[in-house]
Amino acid sequence: MTRASFLILLLVNSNGLLAQPYAFITNQLDNNVAVIELKSNQVIKSITVQGKPVGVAVNHQTDQVYISTPEGNGFVVLDAKSLQQTSHVQVGGASVGIAVSPDGQRIFVANWYENSVSIFNSASLKLVKKLKVGKSPSGLVISPDSRWLYVANRMDDTLSQIDLVTLRTRNTTKVGTHPFGVSLDKKGERLYSANVESNDVSVLNAKNLKRIARVKVGGRPYALALASNEKLLFVTNQDDNSVSVIDTTTLKEIKQIKVGEKPEGISTHVDDRHVYVANWFDGTVSVIDAQTLNVVETITTGDGSRAFGDFISH
Repeated sequence: MTRASFLILLLVNSNGLLAQPYAFITNQLDNNVAVIELKSNQVIKSITVQGKPVGVAVNHQTDQVYISTPEGNGFVVLDAKSLQQTSHVQVGGASVGIAVSPDGQRIFVANWYENSVSIFNSASLKLVKKLKVGKSPSGLVISPDSRWLYVANRMDDTLSQIDLVTLRTRNTTKVGTHPFGVSLDKKGERLYSANVESNDVSVLNAKNLKRIARVKVGGRPYALALASNEKLLFVTNQDDNSVSVIDTTTLKEIKQIKVGEKPEGISTHVDDRHVYVANWFDGTVSVIDAQTLNVVETITTGDGSRAFGDFISH
């Protein structure tokens, strides 16, 4: 091997090491974020974040992580490489749901008490617009082309579709009782909401919000994540300490997997096989193998692990 070839190989391997994915787990009662290195499934650092952190959104374009702080009047920004807090942004009200557009340019924060969503420029961290939505907005998800924002309005029992060009609501539709978490497939065609009080998942056509199905799951479903080439939808059930698995072709629940106590946030590893579940009352993360549908590992993270949102870096 020539010296030049060796240096190129070393550079490629170094970049691969730097690109190892992390899971960012908010521990609300510890006021910190536990960082799990996903190759080893070990917590490598806890980053102090005041304000009872809950929501997480990873910006895969800029290597930033946004953490909502309901008692901190806004959100904080973490550097996903240095694992340091770099900024705090004031929003107002109790910020819980948080998301970032796939193009990495805009951050969206759900203002629970103000019935609004604040939009920020990710480069300047300046407010672009505050949009009125339904009552108690919670889960947020943006279409793959960064054109549409979907908002779960918990106390209205609705989902809203917002045009991110005109910044106006295009459509609002009724779903189950008290929707909270939302998920969208990679094509931007099918939308799912976890309905906390009706113990089911609403399935909608994302283009027009027409209802396709309602799927019964466990007690108090909270959040959702797709895996296995989007053939399976995983749903956390707070009251059953379980995760429901839905076949997205038949739209039937095929299994409930026992996890820790009060599971909340859920995200899928970049390998599309392992699903990570934050257990609020246990202070742990359960790792589910989407092929065997079994828990393969449990990671201790901190007190009050919630991690509501997209918490795994690419």
